[in-house]
Amino acid sequence: MNIKEQGQDRVLFIAVISLISFGLFMLFSASWVKSLEITGGDSRTYFLVSQMVKLIPAFFIFVLLTKINYRKLQFLSPYLLFTSFLLLVYTQFQGCSGDSCRWLSIGPISFQTSDVARFSMILFLASYIDNNHKQMKQFVRGIFYPMIAIIPVALMIIIQPDNSTTLILLTIAFAMLFVGGASFIQLATIGVFSVGTIGIFILNEKNYALGRILSFIDSSGSSASIGYQSNQALIGLKQGGFSGMGIGESIQKYSYLPETHTDFIFAIIGEELGFIAGSILMLVYYIIFYRAVQISKKSNDIFGIMLSIGFGLSITIYAFINIGVVIGVIPVTGIPLPFISYGGSSLIINLMMIAILLNISKAQRKLNVKRWRLRVNA
Repeated sequence: MNIKEQGQDRVLFIAVISLISFGLFMLFSASWVKSLEITGGDSRTYFLVSQMVKLIPAFFIFVLLTKINYRKLQFLSPYLLFTSFLLLVYTQFQGCSGDSCRWLSIGPISFQTSDVARFSMILFLASYIDNNHKQMKQFVRGIFYPMIAIIPVALMIIIQPDNSTTLILLTIAFAMLFVGGASFIQLATIGVFSVGTIGIFILNEKNYALGRILSFIDSSGSSASIGYQSNQALIGLKQGGFSGMGIGESIQKYSYLPETHTDFIFAIIGEELGFIAGSILMLVYYIIFYRAVQISKKSNDIFGIMLSIGFGLSITIYAFINIGVVIGVIPVTGIPLPFISYGGSSLIINLMMIAILLNISKAQRKLNVKRWRLRVNA
């Protein structure tokens, strides 16, 4: 296979570096009050330093994945998916604190197993579509077989329980299968069945997601206490207005709004920097998705095309769902804001995706796939 080396996608690289830099800046502003609380007044930079420490291994993994031939990952894809399943199973048996079992702790290292599953699923589907692109119109080859591989992973995530991540993973999977050539009608049928199944699970009165949905529908009702975060986030955005209250001037971070350094950091961005900064941030996420689509269009490598679509969707869906929660158009989900929210596993996985996207962008493979037209190139 002939490979023509090109420069990496500079727009994508600059967009991600800008997000990380801005994220560290806003993380300090959003978390210094919380840092003082948990350190007994000794440090304002607890979360900032911790996030910068997490960036060190993320940086080395990022550089490694931009240098190696990403097609070597194709061989590993089924093993990584199976390993992700085992990690999800083990998470259920290690003992959990609170209402969910989402984190796996190995010595001093802890990570969210669903993040690993997200990366592994996209890698597996990209490899599967590459190997079976001529049969993707068939129900068995195009939908049944890949779903049989994905459903056990999805079930383990929903058991945690993590309904929002399950829905996002299935959305990405259906989108990749559709772009890869699967029948829309068949996918829609499976999709309705999947959403219905998850809906039945949510309607269980013991499931936390039901309370979140009821709170979203009626914030003044009996479940209003569950919607406290959403209400406080909206107060912060309203206080920020068009241009913001000023850097460091947030009121909500003084224990009025929980999780200001993780799921609701966009509320602090809106409060301090206003609608303008929030809009620019959303534009940057759109640019990431746009560049991922452009990388896929310029590639004649089926595996690379599908990875580009999957990774681009993963990052932007997470971003806009997080923002949707903060502005009150989506029930609370617990989804972090990519490259901005505090957390190591999400940061590392998202940087791995960007590294592979940059890797794909710098190598144009002259592979004849004209007989198999992707919908993304239509």
